[in-house]
Amino acid sequence: MADVRTTYLGLTLKNPLVVASSGLTRDVEGIKKHAEAGAAAAVVKSLFEEQIDYDARNMIEGIDHSSHADAFDFLTHASKDYYIDSYLETVERAKDAVNIPIIASVNCKSDGAWIEYADRFEAVGADALELNVFVVPSDETRSSEEIEQIYLDILSKVQREVSIPVALKIGPHFTSMAGFMKRLDEGGADGLVLFNRFYKTDIDVNYMVAKSGSIMSVPEEAAVPLQWTALMAGRLACDICSNTGIHDGDGVIKQLLAGAKCVQLCSAILKNGSGVLSEMERRLEQWMEEKQFDTIESFRGKLSFTGEGPSDVWERSQYIKAICGIS
Repeated sequence: MADVRTTYLGLTLKNPLVVASSGLTRDVEGIKKHAEAGAAAAVVKSLFEEQIDYDARNMIEGIDHSSHADAFDFLTHASKDYYIDSYLETVERAKDAVNIPIIASVNCKSDGAWIEYADRFEAVGADALELNVFVVPSDETRSSEEIEQIYLDILSKVQREVSIPVALKIGPHFTSMAGFMKRLDEGGADGLVLFNRFYKTDIDVNYMVAKSGSIMSVPEEAAVPLQWTALMAGRLACDICSNTGIHDGDGVIKQLLAGAKCVQLCSAILKNGSGVLSEMERRLEQWMEEKQFDTIESFRGKLSFTGEGPSDVWERSQYIKAICGIS
């Protein structure tokens, strides 16, 4: 039988299927359900930097800090501790409930005070930490270099606080994607998750109001992480985990051939239930046996930019061929 084990962030996974940070992993029951269905690791639903700050402000609202400085300081820290403690309890209980790696996650936009709590994720047993960094580039006075530096500063400061592996989940919209990924790699990232799928916005033309778009990915969206995984897998020391648009076993196989160590799944599970995990694993095993691959490592990255396949398919020359009708 084919051996579908892989490694990610220095962790041994029984297969390459990781449940992404989402409502699927918001509590221990959800994590346990997907572990039993075949998931090899789970990223606990992200703790938001803004959530911590917002909840802290609400708890201390109305306190005159000039008259009650001691109480103000106490409640400021206590309110943050309360919500962080709730998250940490989920991580700790999940570690006790399942025998797969548990990855904590923080959704952040700055290298602010929340970083002082980073070591607590490690203390409760998290196997790794995923930083879901999203800085909206809507400030016209801020350069691309300044925005990229925020990511690097967050990574650097968190690494000083923890010894567990740290992965960054990033979006696909950077001026020099390859250069930026290389800077993160050289900055010490243990892994990159490609890519964050940001919630979409839409407009209702009948009521003339802005609204949320679909939260579900579609298989066509896998093309972007596939391309960048293939382009960078052989050029980075850190691991790549592909994310977005992976809906079936063939989608998993493609990302592995491009060079991914594993994949993260959300929409496929939301649409089809946790049973899709075992379906994906069976398809991967079947394909490996058909192609006579004993292990994932024997074919991982085979079709990457630096692999055995034609490298021009991942770059401009293939685009030119398509436009000009050249086969």
